[in-house]
Amino acid sequence: MELLIFSDSHGKPDGMRRAIALQKRRPDAICFLGDGVYDTESQDFAPLLWYTVAGNCDWGSLAFGNPTERQLPLEGHTLLLTHGHLFGVKSGYGALISHAAKCGADIVLFGHTHCPHEETIPAGTVIGDVTLERPMYLFNPGSVGESGWFGTLVLTPETVLFSHGRV
Repeated sequence: MELLIFSDSHGKPDGMRRAIALQKRRPDAICFLGDGVYDTESQDFAPLLWYTVAGNCDWGSLAFGNPTERQLPLEGHTLLLTHGHLFGVKSGYGALISHAAKCGADIVLFGHTHCPHEETIPAGTVIGDVTLERPMYLFNPGSVGESGWFGTLVLTPETVLFSHGRV
């Protein structure tokens, strides 16, 4: 499964259009991590499968079915999608990591900081009262609207392969 990951378009969907056009094949799904969720509703994007969450700038989007957090079971993994503002990610990732561990997520996709980030927490790490049975992956694609950053994820039961791209 191939996922394209965006966050923080802030009313500038052209970066998403360019990133989609750069892909050699159509992604199986697109994850949008908040702050510009309305940008995903363009007719240009209609044939694509989108998983969206609302960010701190997405006023009113909760009423249109965009939660602030979403868990996705894909390819034997549990993905946690969130914007990150409710976990204070601009000040560190501790609260987000603790929440993800309690949720049983092994892949955490977030935005809010506008900065690309990729981190792996090894299996066996104790987080609060949870011992990770498998590695936990944290990934922030960066801001597609501000800087043109996006992410990709190739996911199989045995493979978690992230990369950053820029348009």
